[in-house]
Amino acid sequence: MLNTARKLYVTAEEHRLGGDEELAYITYMKYFNMLNEIHKKSDYIAHKAAVRQMLGDTEANRRIMDALEVITNSLSRRYALQGKPTAEPIVDFVNGRTVVESSTSTKTLATQQQQQQPTDFSRLGLISCQELYQRMQGKSVLVMDCRSGSDYETSHLTYYCAFNVPEELIVPGMSAGKLQARLGSSAKASWAARSVKDSVVLMDWNTKDAQPAANTAIATLLDILKNVNITIPHVRIIYKTIYLQWDPDVTYRSPITIVEGGYEYFIMMYPTHCTNPSVQAPKQNNNDIDTIDDIEYPSIYDITMREDINSRDFKARPDINRASKQAALRTYEQVQPKPSAQAKPIAEIVREQEEFLQLAEQNDAQLDNAFELWKRQTAQGDAVENQELHYKILQLESRQQDFILENHRLRDEVTRYKEQLKTEQKISSKDVEAARSVESKIQERQRLDEQHELERQERERQLAIAREAKRHYKPPPSPAAVKKPLDEIHNLSENLDSLRTPGQEMPPLEPMERPTFDRAMKPLQRQVEKTAARVRDFSPVVGQNVGRGLTGLKNLGNTCYMNSILQCLSNTPQLTEYCISDKYRNYISRSNSTNGQVIEEVAALIKELWNGQYKCVASRDLRYVVGQYQKIFRGVDQQDSHEFLTILMDWLHSDLQTLHVARQRETISASEKAWLEFTKAKESMILHLFYGQIKSTVKCVACNKESATYECFSNLSLELPPNSNVCQLNQCMDMYFSGERIQGWNCPNCKTKRDAIKKLDISKLPPVLVVHLKRFYADPSNTGAYMKKQNYLRFPLENLEMAPYIARAESRTVTPKTYQLYAVSNHYGTMEGGHYTAFCKSANYGKWFKFDDQIVSSLDTSNVVSSAAYILFYTWLPPMQLSP
Repeated sequence: MLNTARKLYVTAEEHRLGGDEELAYITYMKYFNMLNEIHKKSDYIAHKAAVRQMLGDTEANRRIMDALEVITNSLSRRYALQGKPTAEPIVDFVNGRTVVESSTSTKTLATQQQQQQPTDFSRLGLISCQELYQRMQGKSVLVMDCRSGSDYETSHLTYYCAFNVPEELIVPGMSAGKLQARLGSSAKASWAARSVKDSVVLMDWNTKDAQPAANTAIATLLDILKNVNITIPHVRIIYKTIYLQWDPDVTYRSPITIVEGGYEYFIMMYPTHCTNPSVQAPKQNNNDIDTIDDIEYPSIYDITMREDINSRDFKARPDINRASKQAALRTYEQVQPKPSAQAKPIAEIVREQEEFLQLAEQNDAQLDNAFELWKRQTAQGDAVENQELHYKILQLESRQQDFILENHRLRDEVTRYKEQLKTEQKISSKDVEAARSVESKIQERQRLDEQHELERQERERQLAIAREAKRHYKPPPSPAAVKKPLDEIHNLSENLDSLRTPGQEMPPLEPMERPTFDRAMKPLQRQVEKTAARVRDFSPVVGQNVGRGLTGLKNLGNTCYMNSILQCLSNTPQLTEYCISDKYRNYISRSNSTNGQVIEEVAALIKELWNGQYKCVASRDLRYVVGQYQKIFRGVDQQDSHEFLTILMDWLHSDLQTLHVARQRETISASEKAWLEFTKAKESMILHLFYGQIKSTVKCVACNKESATYECFSNLSLELPPNSNVCQLNQCMDMYFSGERIQGWNCPNCKTKRDAIKKLDISKLPPVLVVHLKRFYADPSNTGAYMKKQNYLRFPLENLEMAPYIARAESRTVTPKTYQLYAVSNHYGTMEGGHYTAFCKSANYGKWFKFDDQIVSSLDTSNVVSSAAYILFYTWLPPMQLSP
């Protein structure tokens, strides 16, 4: 009987995995009938161990029942749609067996082809955090949190129908009634709702498997509840015949599921829906793992060195003299690699060139029109005043440079195609003619590029002259302004004369007595009183049908660097929701250097950007506040958006750094210790969203001794390759996280200076990963001057994989390692004259938009990647709709 039952199970599994639900259903039922007969045997107790060994334990058979329930529901739905009778079981209570009968023959069911897609069994018994969040929004789910009572009090869901079933109360073998009796009064009321809610979900700290380990609290709770987690009558009868009835009076509306990744995963994805997002994971007995984490690289040869990456991945980049385009093109040709064997079909190259030329010609026309207007304004002496026109020219010039690179790429494709034609036997004259036509258009485009470069140099020369003239120009005071103070002085003189007696001189002034202070008396402590909400000057421009989050920001005098960053932050849904809902007010710190003013102004501005009423607003109040605490932001000079972002992140974190984090265990890792030292046991929502941690490992080449230090970051600053016009983001990542040889390191093991290798890894990934590209560098030929790298960086809009760059300990966490792009801060021009914009993907509309100061326009996805990209905003957090 055991062999027969085993064969039935194996056959049923084969049918299920093969997608044949009918045969799987029939074979599973035969298996359970056989299992029922085995349990009735008089010698079952004596051979119980053998039965478990061959057919699995109770938990294994529960999983089979779950699969059978899914199959039965799927069959019922499919036959209902097709108008066919379902296979209803007839239960023989006398003999204790179940027989499947139907008006449709078993043979017909077995041979019928399945018309729908097979059910996905890979995540059976699990529910993702996104799915749980959606059910919480619909208030249709009951959440049982089976962490310890102390952990639950420290941090838990804010959902009204979530309650704690403390792990210390859960005992294997107990019934649901006994467990309910141990709960508190409020928990008992929630416990009773398990039969009326659409679904019941279990949660612990970090379980990721639908079949958790048998010795865990969540597995025991599942064992208590799941005995009647079957809504199919005939399956439930078999189940109750075989197993004990822990919870016999409750029929659940759907199978009980476990939150995938547990509370740890949920708190990272939806921190605003938890009472204390800064809670730490409970310490487990994993000393062996901690010891392994101390050694990041067992061998030096495990480290990829930077020089290996440079030589392997990057092409040589020529020094292009833009004043001599022909020389630059010759230099470019010299460094191009030999064409590869594979080439695109000429028809595809022609199509790509047609699309490229159409876009390039449109850009040329816009640039010519802008240039003509610029020349007219230059002749009138007001070109410098028209910043919008200047900014538009900078953006058009940047796109023009991108089109130059695209023209070079097409030239390489044609060269590769021509090399391939030489190896072919038959050459079509039509293809040869098409290749010549493509080459002709490429050369024509190169001549236009040379002309445009000369025009750009002339524009830059005239603009530099105008800027210098404006810098030294001081407007004379108006006549009215001069007359007014003179009249005031004259009137004051007459008033003094009227006080004199005729013939009498004014007496000399007596020396004033110097006031004295009692320095023993201290001033009374200032009492902070709550005042009415301050009136801010946003100078809004009302618009019609303005989408929420699509409001522009006025340029208040070279404040485009600030506008670009603020729009990127405004399109961070979790931060915006935190500000719009006023949750931030509960965590403002008044004891820091900025007194909570920065977060108040940022939140007020974000609310204006998301009210959907204004075409554009001004950030005067925020600019005034940041100027109070950092003088470089006071004037009208252009500033670096990366510098502003870094300082702003620190201010916002400090303004909200009120979440106290108690040390929950005696022994913590070096990474956790460094994190606590950085936060000083106080955290913030900004910290939870934007801050990560870098592990710096130094390994001695003589004795292999490793030493590690940790540093927190709010953005990664990546070098661009110095020898490549076009590069990939992952190449810059590889350079940043590669090994670097250092000399003179004091090895603590060798007790002397040694050569060593330094390697960086991410020990803590943030939910929002900000990547800064180091485009500006000091000009070696001109002290104090800076140059800009114009590399065209290709970066993914989706699925940025960070797994290759994380430390050993971080690789074992449930933190997602794949990121999606949602915002870009762009810079056009040079250090002397530039402009910032932002490309942001709206969470509400799922589309990309361009934020160019007060102008907001839709953006095609194909235009997101450009050589102007300066700061990239990635996230692994799920999309979040912001409700009014």
